[in-house]
Amino acid sequence: MKKYKIILCLVLSFVILTSNASILVKSKTTDKKIDEYKELLIENNSLDVNYIYNITRDLSNIIFTEYNEESGEIAKGRAYGTKGEQKAAEIIFKNMSNLGLYTYMERITNTEDYPKLIHEVEVNDYYCKINDEEIECYISPVWFETEENHNNLNYTYDYSDLKVIKPPISPFLYIQKEKLKGTLEPFLIIMKDMGFYTDYPICKLNCLDNFYFKYYVLSPYHSLSPVIYSEFIKKYHDYCKGIILYDYNEETYDMKIMKNKNELPFIFISGNNGKKILDNLEETRIDFKLDQTYNTSVVSNNVIGQINGTDPSKTVLVNCLYDSWWCQGTSDAAIGMGMVLGVAKYFKEHNIIPKYTVKFIAFAGEEHGFCAGSKHYASTHKDENILYVIDLNQIGFRQDDPILDLNIIFNKFSFYKDLWGIFKESDYANRVNSSNAVKPVITMYGGPTNCKFIAKQIDCKTVCFLKDGGWILHHRDGMNHTEGDVLKYFDYEDVDVTGELVLKVLKKLVCNET
Repeated sequence: MKKYKIILCLVLSFVILTSNASILVKSKTTDKKIDEYKELLIENNSLDVNYIYNITRDLSNIIFTEYNEESGEIAKGRAYGTKGEQKAAEIIFKNMSNLGLYTYMERITNTEDYPKLIHEVEVNDYYCKINDEEIECYISPVWFETEENHNNLNYTYDYSDLKVIKPPISPFLYIQKEKLKGTLEPFLIIMKDMGFYTDYPICKLNCLDNFYFKYYVLSPYHSLSPVIYSEFIKKYHDYCKGIILYDYNEETYDMKIMKNKNELPFIFISGNNGKKILDNLEETRIDFKLDQTYNTSVVSNNVIGQINGTDPSKTVLVNCLYDSWWCQGTSDAAIGMGMVLGVAKYFKEHNIIPKYTVKFIAFAGEEHGFCAGSKHYASTHKDENILYVIDLNQIGFRQDDPILDLNIIFNKFSFYKDLWGIFKESDYANRVNSSNAVKPVITMYGGPTNCKFIAKQIDCKTVCFLKDGGWILHHRDGMNHTEGDVLKYFDYEDVDVTGELVLKVLKKLVCNET
């Protein structure tokens, strides 16, 4: 088995080394103002899109309102356990209460199924300088006890005057060669970060132009490539101090989904800064610092607003994550959270009494906590008779190149058959200019994050709304938090039509309506 792993690593490293010619891509956006979309709202089964926008704006702006970067504070957005996430919980709780929902919070704790839910490696301080000039970046903390950090996760990585090299095919041979020349010195590897970039010619083939291939094959491959290469280089920690990953977008940098996989610091920088390094590789020197602490008592809460049904013994969940990476986190997923509240608002304003109890849930810690909120809920509600889960993820945003699909992900084929008529009749593709189509997807546990953990422990039917297929700003930030996953990509048109679909699905499930 070990032999096959080595062969796989060699193949992947060769692919990485031969992909230097990839193009830096910047997302194209239209110049339409948000106000221009307001005239497009549809009266029947329409949510209050202005209300959803206001919720989205308040959650997105937390990175600006809750942190004082001028005093040196790190703006961590709504990241797991931060004051930004706690502010978001406060905003959601207040809005649920104002709607007249029975509202409460459930504190996330460790459970028997998930004994480290409230454990997190936190970044206390960090920076990266290119030739003494500090740049915007993200440095992922190291979750492994290694020789480099003296087997202690409470550690500060602090280096200066590091040279930068492209990834050698054989780190051993490179180090031996430099030793013989008398030029060996501590260095960083620089590689292109291709995480979540899926717009390849190969995807133009009909058989590969689908969610399964893009999300479960291409995306993990590119996310894992630097992790796999780090396996080659980690044993040379006396010399290699980390890996720089420069984005395929010019103005943004990634923050990655491969949490706790890197044994070296990964330094994420923008495509422009990557180009600056590569254009002057021999003369470039890097200083960086990463001060991290292992926290075993993260404070975080799921927020729940409830409408009791005529049969309170059965439950339907309508949920979304409300945390984010260190960015505005608009599409992932302040919009979805706003839509959850928008559906609740519709039910209350129309005095709808559902057949079953409906819980509108804001799940914490989906990103940094890797679905801490939904894991906790699934572990502590095993006896709850959950019939259905409607999971909203990244939805309601626009991207013009490439145009994306709205994927509707089911965990049961029978559930797909019951509901697909709603989506067929919606004329979604013709009504939403920023999307290609609405497409069905069926996987074992439904959506890729929150509803998956509910379905793993509780036998229920799940449907997840996820706009993807090459979202090039996924988990990205930049330009003082004004580029990446930001509010300006909120799409009134898409939010209106997607909200209509969510509402119709819920009404069919709890009101016998279509």
